[in-house]
Amino acid sequence: MFVREVKKKNGHVSVRVVENIRENGKVKQKSVCCVGQTHKDNSKELERLRQVAGEMIPTIRNSIQPVLPGFDKNIVYAPKKKGSSARVVPSYDNLVEEERLRLGIDDVFSHEYEQMGLFETIDEGYKKNDANGMLKEVVMARIDKPSSKRKSVENIERDRGKRFDLDSVYRLMDKLAEREEWVKEKVAGRTLGLFQEKIHVAFFDVTTLYFESFAPDELRVSGYSKDNKVKETQVVLALMTTTDGLPLGYELFPGNTYEGVTLISAVDELRKKYDVVDTTIVADRAMFTKSNLKALTEREMDFVVSAKLKNMGKKMTDKILADVDVVRKEGCKDDWYGEYEYDGRRLVVGYSSKRAGKDKKDRERLVERVKKKMKDGKVKVSELVKNTGTKKYLKFEKKNKETAVLDEEKIAEQERWDGVYGVSTSHKQLKMGGAEIFGRYRGLWQIEEAFRINKHDLRMRPVYHWTPKRIKAHILICYMAYAVSATVRHKLKKAGVKVSVARMKEELGYLQVSVVRDKGTGKRFLLPSKVTPAQRSIYEALGIEIQEKVRILN
Repeated sequence: MFVREVKKKNGHVSVRVVENIRENGKVKQKSVCCVGQTHKDNSKELERLRQVAGEMIPTIRNSIQPVLPGFDKNIVYAPKKKGSSARVVPSYDNLVEEERLRLGIDDVFSHEYEQMGLFETIDEGYKKNDANGMLKEVVMARIDKPSSKRKSVENIERDRGKRFDLDSVYRLMDKLAEREEWVKEKVAGRTLGLFQEKIHVAFFDVTTLYFESFAPDELRVSGYSKDNKVKETQVVLALMTTTDGLPLGYELFPGNTYEGVTLISAVDELRKKYDVVDTTIVADRAMFTKSNLKALTEREMDFVVSAKLKNMGKKMTDKILADVDVVRKEGCKDDWYGEYEYDGRRLVVGYSSKRAGKDKKDRERLVERVKKKMKDGKVKVSELVKNTGTKKYLKFEKKNKETAVLDEEKIAEQERWDGVYGVSTSHKQLKMGGAEIFGRYRGLWQIEEAFRINKHDLRMRPVYHWTPKRIKAHILICYMAYAVSATVRHKLKKAGVKVSVARMKEELGYLQVSVVRDKGTGKRFLLPSKVTPAQRSIYEALGIEIQEKVRILN
C-alpha cells in the first residue's frame, strides 16, 4: 500500500491510500480509502493529509494481516560506519507462545461431524450444548490420537486447548449409550444421502473385541477370538458397509455368539429402517450356512457369499476340478468362470493363473518351514507354529501323535485347488455374469479395511470399560469417529484426492496454530503454520477455507 494524490479539474487534490492488484495478468491500482481532499495551493493542509494517510497504512494492513507482537515495536541502532544508515531491528522481548493447537484435525473432521448432524446427539438437559461440545472433542480426539478416556482428556487440553473433567466424560458416556439408535440412524442417513438413498451392494463381516478383563457378564463372555486372546472376555461386533467402506450400521452380540447367526439379525435391523430390497449382501464363507441363505431368499435379498468348494461332496468337487484341469492344459492366461448348480442355487467358480501362482508359493513356503524342522524325515508337532495351517500337510503316526511326516498325497490334492475359488449367489445368470459377481465379492476387502481402521487406527480394542452402558458408548464413539473419517475420505476420493485415513490424519496433524501473547500489551494472536500442498488439496476438495493469516484473538 502507498499514498497517492489524484488531481481534479477543479484544482483540488484527493489524497488516497491505494494498493496494487493483479487482474488478468495486468497490475492495476485499487483505492483502499480516501483520506480527504484540498486545493492544490493549500500546501499546509495537503501535507497534513499526506501524513494522516501514511499513518493509516499500518493500521489498515494490521486489520487485514495483524502484526505479531514485538514486530511493531522497533529498536533503532546508530550506524556502525560513518555515512551508513541506521539499522531498525524488531524487538522480541515480549513475544511468548502460550500453546500450540492442532488446527487441521479440527477444521476438517469437525466440519463433517457437524454436517452429519451429530452435534445434536445429546438432546436433553440444561447443559446439553456443553455436553455436545464435549462429545465432539472426545470423538475428534479418538480420530486424532486414539487412547484411553483419561489420556484423551489430557490430549484434548494440550492439543485443542479445552479442559474437561474425566468424571464428566464418563457421565457423558452414560447419556450417549441411550442415544445409540439415534446416532446409527444419523450415520446411515448420511451414507444413504451420498448415494441418493439407494445402496446396491452392502458388505457384511464380523469381528471380536476383547477386554482387559476376565470377569464375564451378559455381554462380555469368552468365545472364539479373532485376535487370539484366549483368556480375555469379548463381544462380537457385526458391521455393514457400502462398497466404499461407508458405514450402514452395526450390531453388538455376546462374546460367545457364533458369527454365522449374526447376518440375518443385522439384515433385519437394516430392513426395518431403510430401503434395502434391491441391495446385494456380500459376505465371506463363515456366513455360508443353509439357514442363512434360506432366510435371505425368503426376505428377497440378493447375496454373494463365498462358497466352501472342498466341502461340497466328491461328485461336485470332481466335476469342478475336471473343468479346471482342462483350463490349465489349454494354458488360459485370462480369468476363467464356470457355472454350476449346487443345492438349488447358482454356484460360480473362478480360476486365476495369477492366484494359482500365489497359492503355490504360499504352500511351498509352509512346506519348506516344516522341512527345516524335520529330523530323519519326521517333525515334532510342538515345534511348529500352531496358526500357520501346516497341519493340513502332515500325516500323524498312529502310535505317536507328537510326531508327523509330510503327506505327499494331501500336498498333491491341495495343488489341484491352486487358483480356484467360488461364490454362491442368488443372482440369475442372465442378470449378472461371473466376472461381475466376482467383482462384487472382491470388494469385500473394504469391510476388512473398515475393521482394521476401527481396531488399529481408532483403537476400538482393547476395551477397558466394564459396565454395559460404557461398553456400548465406547464402541459408539469409535463408530462415530470411523463414520466421520470414512465420509471425509470418500469425499476426497470423489474429488480426485486419494489418501488413506492414516495418511490424512498425519498430514492434517502437522497443520497447527500457535497462540502468541504480547506480555506488554496482553494482546493474543493466532499464528498458523505453513500450509503444505497436500493440506491445501484436502481443504480445497472439501470446500473448507484455510486460515493462513495471523489473526487477533483478543
